[in-house]
Amino acid sequence: MLKRGVVTNASLVAGLILGLVFLLAGLLLWSRAHSGGAVVVTAGALLTLGAAVYALAVLRPFVGRVYDEQWSQQIATVEALATLGLLICAAGMVAHGLALPRR
Repeated sequence: MLKRGVVTNASLVAGLILGLVFLLAGLLLWSRAHSGGAVVVTAGALLTLGAAVYALAVLRPFVGRVYDEQWSQQIATVEALATLGLLICAAGMVAHGLALPRR
């Protein structure tokens, strides 16, 4: 069975990868079609990426130390910000899709 710290560490690394992927997607959308949706995707990706980098650099993953309730609360806040960033990315993708011309 996985410990709680292991799952949290995996989500921190996954958030970093998702932030990078959506940042690349936003930049590609912007280079192909200058739409507001691309800007929104990029903004959401920067929020997600910033939250993940903060969690990895400042809070540091939970590895081999005694469980700390304050650390868990800080990680929950960071995960909420990262999730908000992903929701903003999704809204940007929808906005970009709606702005494309119909064929």
